[in-house]
Amino acid sequence: MKIDDHVLAPYIRIAGYAARPPFFLGERNLLDYIIFFAQEGLFEIEVNGRLHKLKEGDLCLLQPGDIHTIKGLTPTNNPYIHLDFFYNPNRESSFVTYPGQLDMTPYSAYMQPRLHDCDAFRIPFLLETAHPGKMRELVIRMIDCWQQQTYLGVMEAHQLAYEWIMALFKQYMRPQPSMLAQQPFLNWIESYFAFHISEPINVSDMAKKAGLSPSRFTVLFKQHFSTTPYQYLLKKRIEYAQELLREGLSLQKTSEYCGFTDVHHFSKTFRAITGMNPGYYKKNLDPR
Repeated sequence: MKIDDHVLAPYIRIAGYAARPPFFLGERNLLDYIIFFAQEGLFEIEVNGRLHKLKEGDLCLLQPGDIHTIKGLTPTNNPYIHLDFFYNPNRESSFVTYPGQLDMTPYSAYMQPRLHDCDAFRIPFLLETAHPGKMRELVIRMIDCWQQQTYLGVMEAHQLAYEWIMALFKQYMRPQPSMLAQQPFLNWIESYFAFHISEPINVSDMAKKAGLSPSRFTVLFKQHFSTTPYQYLLKKRIEYAQELLREGLSLQKTSEYCGFTDVHHFSKTFRAITGMNPGYYKKNLDPR
């Protein structure tokens, strides 16, 4: 699973507080996620054959497809939230499973993607986050807002769920190559071209602004834009020229405003990029 293939859109199905004497919830499978907060008491939760012991204050996450049992060893209180993390058009038809429901194949259309199946994450059952108090507080606030069952209450609950999930992702998401490769000079290059489009622009000036050698700048530029700085600049100039021609400017003025040395050079470049000469473009596409 690739995280990019799914839209993050939290949807809380049910949320509340389960205050119970010692209990046992039989084996079941899941279609969605459960945020489980052991607020009071001691628990044993077996997930896919592995036993976990929970004490007061522990926060854990059950994922879709997790076959599990839950046992309260003492009188307990556990705030819980059943929710989807990712958008599914069938989400309102999905449901919370009951003990004994193990084969969920007939309901595969409702099954949420598992974070465990994504290479970018390794999220444990028992969560250990940098700010556990904040994560627990968000759970309580989510539940309280959702239980209001007003439009604003549910909307705020989903917003809090998004905040909770993003905090979880920041804790457990592995660094992504595209993030590591991003270069700071790319933040200003578009505005630089737009501001200087009628002036002579050379790679040395851009490389100096980026704090790089011209050769290194060119390599990184090509990695990001899949073309050279020169070809990219020509493309931007012709795009601007098309805009000016549509506004009725002459070929001579358009050539000057777009940084070409003469009309002949402008016409040759325009034809090479667009497949037509600028005079024909102006005559046939001028909105006046």
